[in-house]
Amino acid sequence: MGTANGAASPAPRDDNYAVNLEQARVFARGLAEHIETCSASIEQAQSKAFRARADRAESRARAFESEASTLRTELYEMYRHIDAMTARFPELRSDPSVRG
Repeated sequence: MGTANGAASPAPRDDNYAVNLEQARVFARGLAEHIETCSASIEQAQSKAFRARADRAESRARAFESEASTLRTELYEMYRHIDAMTARFPELRSDPSVRG
């Protein structure tokens, strides 16, 4: 929604905007926590793959690299959800627990 000068309108988009915003905030915070967990898991899998390669355990290394790849895909999807929510609810951009 915009005004004549192109600035965002302070009026909510619908009667349930405040409720929807709070639900989005809770969901985005949960995603942000999951992003931290997923990022740590990616680092662990990559570290295990590196150690497996050093031990010449190629099969094990590939399994850990595959795990890291799957987790990265999940991570990108979580970021996509947060980006979509911040597009719909710009107020989320200033929430430090969402963008950390």
